[in-house]
Order: sequence, then C-alpha cells, then structure tokens
Amino acid sequence: MVEAAKGSELPPYERFAQFRRYYSVGLLPNGDAVYSTDTTGRFDLWRGPVGADGRPGYPVALTALLGRSVRTFAIAPDGRWVYFAADPDGDEQFQLYRVPSAGGEVEAITAQPSVRHELGVGGVHPSGRSLLYCDNGRDPKDLDVILHDLRTGRTERPFFSGKSWARPAWDPAGRRISAAAVESNNDSHLFVVDPRRTTTTELLPHTERAVVDPVGWTRDGKAILVRTDLDGEFFSLARIDLADGRKRTVVAPRWDVEEAVLSSAGRTETLSFVVNEDGYSTLHTGPVNGPFRRVPVRPAGCLVPFTWGERFAVTPDGRRAAMIWNLGNRPAELVAVDLVHRRSSFLTDSMVGGVPGGPLRPPTLVRFPTFDGRKVPAFYYRPKRRPAGRMPAVLAIHGGPESQERPTFGLYQFLNSRGIAVLAPNIRGSVGYGKSYQRLILRDWGGGELQDLAAAADWLRAQPEVDPDRLGVYGGSFGGFATLSCLTRLPQYWTVGVDLFGPSNLVTFCRSVPAHWQRTMRDWVGDVETEAERLRERSPITYIDRVRADVLVIQGAKDPRVVQAESDQMVEKLRSMGRTVDYLVFPDEGHGFTRTENALRAIGAAGDFLVRRLAR
Repeated sequence: MVEAAKGSELPPYERFAQFRRYYSVGLLPNGDAVYSTDTTGRFDLWRGPVGADGRPGYPVALTALLGRSVRTFAIAPDGRWVYFAADPDGDEQFQLYRVPSAGGEVEAITAQPSVRHELGVGGVHPSGRSLLYCDNGRDPKDLDVILHDLRTGRTERPFFSGKSWARPAWDPAGRRISAAAVESNNDSHLFVVDPRRTTTTELLPHTERAVVDPVGWTRDGKAILVRTDLDGEFFSLARIDLADGRKRTVVAPRWDVEEAVLSSAGRTETLSFVVNEDGYSTLHTGPVNGPFRRVPVRPAGCLVPFTWGERFAVTPDGRRAAMIWNLGNRPAELVAVDLVHRRSSFLTDSMVGGVPGGPLRPPTLVRFPTFDGRKVPAFYYRPKRRPAGRMPAVLAIHGGPESQERPTFGLYQFLNSRGIAVLAPNIRGSVGYGKSYQRLILRDWGGGELQDLAAAADWLRAQPEVDPDRLGVYGGSFGGFATLSCLTRLPQYWTVGVDLFGPSNLVTFCRSVPAHWQRTMRDWVGDVETEAERLRERSPITYIDRVRADVLVIQGAKDPRVVQAESDQMVEKLRSMGRTVDYLVFPDEGHGFTRTENALRAIGAAGDFLVRRLAR
C-alpha cells in the first residue's frame, strides 16, 4: 500500500467523488450559460450569468423536478424559453417541458410515459410557435420527426416513416426542416423537407457507409454545413448548396472535427469547431469560409467524451463559446471562451470537497503493439506517490464501444492514491482514430478487441513498476461486456474484475435491447436469428467456468439497454459454481447513474472492491 503523507490519512473515495457533474451546456443570446448539473443530487437546469470579462456570476436554478433528470435542452432563438427533456430514474422515456430562461413555472409539452421523446438544439421555430422533436409513439422501432404546434397542441409528421430520425432543425426563415436519418453509429443520411410543398430531398446521397451530420443552415438559407466522413478517414466540415447539391469542403484537418457550430446573428457568419487531436481537443474559429485560427484553452484538456446533451455551445453572434471541459487531474468544468479576444476562463469549480495532499497527476499518452501490427493508444495513470516495490494495476475499458477514452477524473485518481496504476486504452472500435479503426468492432464483439485487451495486459505486465500478478479489469456497458470477456476468456491475467451493466450473453442482449435499436443490431453485433451460434461463441457466459478472479457486478434495475437479466444470469451461474461474486443492484437507476448518491455508492463500491483485492 502506498504511504500517506506525513500527518495525513488517505482520503476516502467520497472525497474524490464530491464534484458536480454536467450533462449539457448552452448559451443565451446575452452570453449567460444554461446547463444541466446535479448540484441538488439530480440533474436540473441552472442559469449562470457570465460577465463581459468572462467571469461567472451567481448561478440560479431554473428547475427542481424531484424524481426526473434533465438530459438535453434547446434554447429558443430569442432566448426567452428553454425547452428540455427529462426522464424518471434513468428509464430514457424522455418527456418534454419548457421553462422561462429568467425563471418561472415549468410547463409540460408531452405526457406520454411509454413514448421516448428526443430534442435537438435547432428544433424551436424562429417565431417560437412550434417545436421539432423525435418520438417513437407511432412505432416503438422508429423515431419520427414531430412538428408540434405549441399554441394548439396539434402534431404532424413531416418526414417519411420507417427510420430513426435525429437532430431536426429549422432553416433561418422557418420554412424548411433538415434532419438526419440514422442507420447506425457510422451511417446517416441528411434530408430536407419543405412542409408547404410536401417535398423531401436528400443531400449528399450515398450508398457506402458514411455519416452526414448537419451542423447548421447558412444565414441566407441556401446551404447547410455538415460534418462528414464521406470522403476520408476523418470527419471534415463541408458546405452543401441546396440549389444543385454540390459539396465544398470547408476544413479537413488530419483528425476528427468532433463538434461545430455555425453562428449567423453577427455581422460576420462565424464557424466555430473543435478538433479531436489524439484524445485532446483544440478549438478553432473564423468566418464561415475561413481562414480559421486556433483559440487556446488552458489548461489543456478535451470535451467530455460522452454526454446526453450538448458539450459545446456558441452564442448566435459567434463571439462567445462554452464547453464541458474534461481534465485528467480535476473534475470536468464549464469553460467560457471569448472567441474574439481568444481567452478562456472557468465558469465553475466543481470539486466540492477537495482531495488533501493532492495525489493527482494527469495521464500519460502511450501506445502499445497489438496482434495485427497496429499501435493501440492508451492513457496511463500512475500514482504521484509510488508504493514501495512493484504496484498493482487496473485495465479500464470504455463503453460504446464506439466511444473514446479521454483524460478524465474520479475513480482512476482514487486508485492512484492507493498505489494502483490504471491503463485506459482506446482499443479497436474507438472513435477518434479514423473510420477504418472504428469499424473494426462491427460484428466482431469479443473478437479483435479482446486480443487488443490481451496486448494491454501484456504491456502492463512488462512495465518494471507493475506487479504482473496483481492485475484488475474494470468497465461499464460495452466495457462491462469486455470486462466479462477478459474474466472468462483471458482468466490467467486477473485477480479481480468489476462489471457495470455489461451484456453477458449476446443472444439475449440482442433480443432485449430497446425497439428503436433493433434495426441496427444485425450490422452492429450480429443477426440473432441466423448467427445465434456465433454470438454464443463470443458471449462471456459461455466460458463462465473459467473465471478465477473475484468479481463485482453492478446493475440498474430500470436499464433499458442492458436489462437486469444480463447481470442476473452471470451472477447466478458464478454463485452456483462457488465463485466469489458481489452483486449491487440499484432499483431506481437505468444505464448509468442519474442520482448522485447512487453514483457515489456504485463507483465507491467498485473502487473499494479493487483496492481490497489488489493493494497490500
């Protein structure tokens, strides 16, 4: 065990977890920030004034929903109203509401508990008379675009059915609507509808797998900017002219453009965008046709890798931006950026409790070889105060699988404080390293990525500071599946494993996912009707008798994505074989944690479980 600083004690996990979390951020026309945070123990909307110098004022709560969590929101063009989506206990059956941005009563827009509603930032009509969103009320397998008249309550479906639509947005005149038809994480199509003429047009039609993601309409309504990987490995920004459908590249960096906002209210139409450079983020801005200049953000970090809502926002005049900014040695913060004078400042100080002694250091970016000659990028977190002798280590696996490990704060620093190193790799299937790398995971769950994880374990065991006989593995969602795969199919490596809501049986998983996921499962994981044998062969539960490590399983009872039966069957079989397994079920949570007390208990239990079995 690592020694504490003289005269001090090692801080418990609660000290590392006493920070505010953020789901979404937006900016009012005057530059004030609106954001969703769990200050009250659940995610509610708050408004934070921002001065001309970028300094924050006193934040004010806009909602106190008691039983529901605000996930996403959209600000009306005039800034008077904030429209938002909230769900109870993480069940993802989002209902829609609105609240005055100056504070006031919350008004319900939908009241259909069995229907999922999804809100986009461009859905409020310029006049404020109507709202665009998506729901699966007509058919649970689809997400239709809904045009909702806020005065009469009347609804229409302006787009054709049979698709999962996303991000509907009005043109500047409020006459046409753009929306993306999402086939999978790496295939989407952009359509424009004119409801008056009942015409529907696809922009950039394509037969190959590619993403065409709308960024925004130009001020004159003659073109749409898109983020796309249609013509290359990485996401670039392009302008699509509606008159002839021609595409013109605006910017094409050697990494992914991960977020972009087109601001049209100022004297100059401004494009602001963020590039994902090897897991870190860089901010750029300029006139829509360029040139663009980099805006420094200090300290260096990245946009949060996953959030329900928007992690990057810009004022309509293009002068200010706000981001949910992730760092490797402190919690994520809201950052305000003056795009004109190129300076940034923190709007928040999220660490409520603080960690005495500061045993924190940012991770190191490393790469290790894997079976097919590729080099897998990873973030390596090493204790600031090294233990005597060789130290244990934990392999941490991100979810998705089409997500990305980025510098982050919380459990990893707690483990570091106990003298435990953490390696967090971006195995094949991770985004940010080109679409070819991302697509290696498709229909190959439990295949190549498991060999990457074996290579990660071998890399850890080869480090002179790591004890090769004290390795743990940890992950949630797909990372939970990968953790279970490691424990069952690579049992020789592990002393302990922690699985958070991971699929254990790919056959039952494919049959139990939400209806609107079902059309993508065949291309994503496999066809459960024709490939059941292959899916069983890749399922951790098939090899459960090989488990040697102690195991902790954590599950939300209301999880709609990885249902509780996935964890139940794993735990029941382990217990029937006499294996050491702890099981923690949260009756009021879904896929993740919307309640602060539950997040604290779950991740704290995971950290303590790993420490007890790895540290000496």
